[in-house]
Amino acid sequence: MSTSDLMQKKSRITIFNEPVICRFCSNDVFIPYEVYANVEQPGIGVYHVRNIAICQHCGETKYFGDPSYYDAEKDTYIWALNQYLLSDTVRKYKIKVLLYVGKRNNDRITSFINKLVQDFSIEVENMSDLKGGVVLQMKLSSLNDIQTIRSIIIDSAKRLNITIKDLTIK
Repeated sequence: MSTSDLMQKKSRITIFNEPVICRFCSNDVFIPYEVYANVEQPGIGVYHVRNIAICQHCGETKYFGDPSYYDAEKDTYIWALNQYLLSDTVRKYKIKVLLYVGKRNNDRITSFINKLVQDFSIEVENMSDLKGGVVLQMKLSSLNDIQTIRSIIIDSAKRLNITIKDLTIK
């Protein structure tokens, strides 16, 4: 998940699976925001994106970044930032994804599944080969809405150079 994917809702945020903690009250519940600061003299129009989170206990502002990066040696993207929305309702979804990877590359499909497991704790029910693609059927329970889940899945696929031909979430 990139910082632009963070929803402005009450949540817990982790960076490399370590929770973001308020330095004043030690609380871990925040609402994240993206802010833009003018880096240069006024009028030049050069802006720097900063990520902040407002502690929901004491109101302290926590600045943070997304240290996710591409590891060229392993030819994989290392995701660092995760957001866990806090809500009273856990929804259950069934997901069906038709993927195209080009010349069948099991490593990219495995990386894609691992990324989804990391983001959602999904359970893969079935994986089958089709001519020119792979069909994944999965189950997940999440606090996120369908649009958020869809955007995270599509973003993960793009980062791994996987084409999604069809994505169904029920």
